[in-house]
Amino acid sequence: MAFINGPVPELVERLVTATPAQFERDLRAAWPAVTGSSAQGSLQLEHDDGQRLRIDLEVLPVRRLGLFVLPQLRAVYRFDGDEETARRRWLEILDRAMQKGGG
Repeated sequence: MAFINGPVPELVERLVTATPAQFERDLRAAWPAVTGSSAQGSLQLEHDDGQRLRIDLEVLPVRRLGLFVLPQLRAVYRFDGDEETARRRWLEILDRAMQKGGG
């Protein structure tokens, strides 16, 4: 989910269909210099220019659609001191790299 209209706030909350391990794997593929771990519930990213992003993870109950079971995860993105254009750039990079197939 990209922020197409309006500013990107300093705190962004998302509902993700993934396990913590899947989310961490995809995040590390998008940004290899991730610190922290999904097992600890917090991942941190830092850009060369000193911008920082912390992503806190919370496992939610699975979602059932008939016999189909989907893991759910709340991911809270906390931007540290970034201006809005920098936050938008972070999300564009991460969203594009972590995007899954589908319609």
